[in-house]
Amino acid sequence: MAQAKKSQRRGSRVSTVSSKRGMEFTKKIVILTALLFIVSLLDIRGAVREGLDVSGYATQVLITTGGIFGASIVFYLNKSKIENLSKGKIRFMLLRLRLEIKLKDQLPEETYNLIMEEINEIDHMMDTKLDGALEEAIQQEIDLQNY
Repeated sequence: MAQAKKSQRRGSRVSTVSSKRGMEFTKKIVILTALLFIVSLLDIRGAVREGLDVSGYATQVLITTGGIFGASIVFYLNKSKIENLSKGKIRFMLLRLRLEIKLKDQLPEETYNLIMEEINEIDHMMDTKLDGALEEAIQQEIDLQNY
């Protein structure tokens, strides 16, 4: 039965829409900044081969493009972490709704209340984790801008 549900989910409209969406914008940013960094490395290497003194230019370009590349990676990782926590929260809420609907009629009220109390504790922990991740991402972005 679980196998049948899995195959049904894979063929659902939600999964096909997301697969047609293509590459995420943040991944494009990371790839673009990586290419910018690599091109600047190749430019400096070519200038050194020509015998030019590029020490000042190289320092500025590498620090700038490397910093942009690093910041884009941090941005992507923070966005992914928050997105995954949000998806987990949504899945948990759907599970909670299913449990509330199915268990309310089948269990005694005392047992049902005990289960719902534990589910509320898990919900609170997930909210705390999500809020902490959002706060950390915002603070980390501010710290990066100060450099």
